[in-house]
Amino acid sequence: MIHLTLFPLWVACAVPLAAADAPVAGTPAAELATTDLTIRLAADGHMVGAAWGNPHVARPVTARTLLTGCQRDGATTLRKQDDGSVTFQSRWLQPATPNACVVVERFVPTPNSMRWEVEIRGEGAPWSTEILTQLEYPATPQTRMWAAWADPAQVNRPWFKSGGWNDPLTAMPLKDSTWDYGAPAFRSDNPRIGWCPFDGNLICLPLVSVLDPVTDSGLSLVLSPEDKSRELTLRTTTDGRFTFARANHRIDGRRPIKFAMDLIAHEASWRGSLRWMTGRYAAFFDPPNLLADDMAGTAAYSCQDLDFDVAKMKQMAMRVNWRASFDFPYMGMFLPPVAETDTWPRFGGKQTSLPVMREYAAKMRQMGFHVLSYFNIDEFGAKVTWPLPARTTGRDADLWKNCNDFLSAKLSEAILHIPERTPNKLLGSSIYPLSRPGGPYFTWEDGIVLDCGDSNYRDFLLDQARQHIEKLPQASGICIDRLDWLRVYNERADDGESWFEGRPARSLMASWNDLMERLGPLMHQSGKVVFVNNHVKRLDFLRHVDGIFDEFTYTGAPLNLTALLALRKPALGWTDDEAALHPDPDVFFQRYLHLGVYPMAPFPGNDHSLRPSAWVDRQYLDYGPLLDAMRGKKWVLTAHCVESATPGVKVNLFQVPGGYALPVTGGGPTTTAVVSLRHLPALERLRCEARHPGADKPLAVPATFKDGCLTLQVPLQRGCAMVMLRD
Repeated sequence: MIHLTLFPLWVACAVPLAAADAPVAGTPAAELATTDLTIRLAADGHMVGAAWGNPHVARPVTARTLLTGCQRDGATTLRKQDDGSVTFQSRWLQPATPNACVVVERFVPTPNSMRWEVEIRGEGAPWSTEILTQLEYPATPQTRMWAAWADPAQVNRPWFKSGGWNDPLTAMPLKDSTWDYGAPAFRSDNPRIGWCPFDGNLICLPLVSVLDPVTDSGLSLVLSPEDKSRELTLRTTTDGRFTFARANHRIDGRRPIKFAMDLIAHEASWRGSLRWMTGRYAAFFDPPNLLADDMAGTAAYSCQDLDFDVAKMKQMAMRVNWRASFDFPYMGMFLPPVAETDTWPRFGGKQTSLPVMREYAAKMRQMGFHVLSYFNIDEFGAKVTWPLPARTTGRDADLWKNCNDFLSAKLSEAILHIPERTPNKLLGSSIYPLSRPGGPYFTWEDGIVLDCGDSNYRDFLLDQARQHIEKLPQASGICIDRLDWLRVYNERADDGESWFEGRPARSLMASWNDLMERLGPLMHQSGKVVFVNNHVKRLDFLRHVDGIFDEFTYTGAPLNLTALLALRKPALGWTDDEAALHPDPDVFFQRYLHLGVYPMAPFPGNDHSLRPSAWVDRQYLDYGPLLDAMRGKKWVLTAHCVESATPGVKVNLFQVPGGYALPVTGGGPTTTAVVSLRHLPALERLRCEARHPGADKPLAVPATFKDGCLTLQVPLQRGCAMVMLRD
């Protein structure tokens, strides 16, 4: 049911406002409703009330669009549209400047949300300011909030202090906080080169939920991942104000800025907002190539060839090796243009060839393992000389043999230059000391950073992908490394939409999206997968991505963010060394089980990651069957689908082929956990058994069904069980 009421006083008229951004008292201008949510709108277009819940409860919730440092100028116009929506138009100006724009807001009732669209059309010369979406909720001491956060307590744990973890599936009291979407904003005076996602104040999904446990009701504001978003932060306060702030967008009459959001009503649980978002934006959550689900498991990043214990690795749930052989002569030249019988020097020595690479991938597939080839879209070369020297290569066909010559002849326009105003001390003391203001960003093995938005470089990368498809058909796909550079802006290019520190620029976020609109379909049409090591934890980067192979899940924040981005995709996580399993390997593995993420396998030849040992192997063999049980997992997001009645015990629920996997974790010395399941098909027919770490056989789980609830008495060993439920 959808209905619209327009109060006669306001119909199709311009309404002068007494003061900028001041609430309008009296009768609201419009009321829009769906089955779940009713909102009231004032004459200036901001929301002045809402009702939801079972039964509907009216609350003085407000929501509005604001432009930092700006005010409305003159009248606001309200119009009823033929599709049942309501549109408000107003003019805004920035005092003491020539900057002005027109803001058009449209509210559209849909079957399961209230759609809120904003369009900003600039006047005159381009400019920028923060664009705010603000929700204010009448908070009580019982009010809770939830976001897709790195750490609900916002604790920063850098790699050298990586201990500790807080469960992200925890609603929290309201607090005065700021959360960065995916990564901190790039700034020329604080570039944070080499940034890694250890910050506790990150969110990976553009949403916030306000929860009222007393009435079992929640309201969420969800921003569209389809938006061309640049910098985004979420600001929260103890008194119930939630503000999404967008920055670095160009306000320009030639290209309007468009954003879309939804207000949704649901139960007082994080599952409600995720249920809606995974349904509405399924393309960002589902792997485009279903082969990815078969690759879910513990994984390696190894140069080891074929001399390993196959049966043992399968018992550890291993499924894939991200090939760390560095078969390329230098970064970026992954498959040089050579004949079938030619060889070339791999980076670091030894010779390789196309037949050698094919043979390795084919034999791994025969043994039951997948191979992901290394790929990188930002870094290029090795031992690059700057300024680029005079060309030394004679024939154009041989340019690839010298990265300096190839850069100079083919890719010079793609070089990403450091702003001259960047303090040298911030670069010289970084992990890449060759970087200097005005020059390129240096990176691994003295390669340099390129902008994949440059058409020549983009086409080169696409050609590399085509070569992979044609010449390495036995490899399952690619894994793209190092997305941390996507934070940066290219001031020598222009994407037509970004505004960086007072000037036009090209955001490498835009470059990535442009490349992936081509690279993703190219790979998927050929049956290949695309995985990413996504340092920048943003949902909008994952539209054409099949899975995540994250380099930092041995710490709390990246583990949580990776899990919440991979609700329906495989999530493979890094284990840096044996120390990550200490002091308690049960705690280590049970975090991964709880969140549906796979830790890295202890594989021979792993590069800067976990190697085999008798003790480590024993832990992985103990937990291998439990990890195997969640292959192909999709988070179950039905309201109140699973709950633990045993203090301290955590539960989650995944749909897997043939039934459900229910990890019961964190029990410590507890030997039995009481778990209830609701709102699932055929609950009364489910057969339940528990798998335990180190146990030879599963155990039957006693279960009773009453009043639509299946109650399990789950036996725990080492504080844990993986309960399998099948019809």
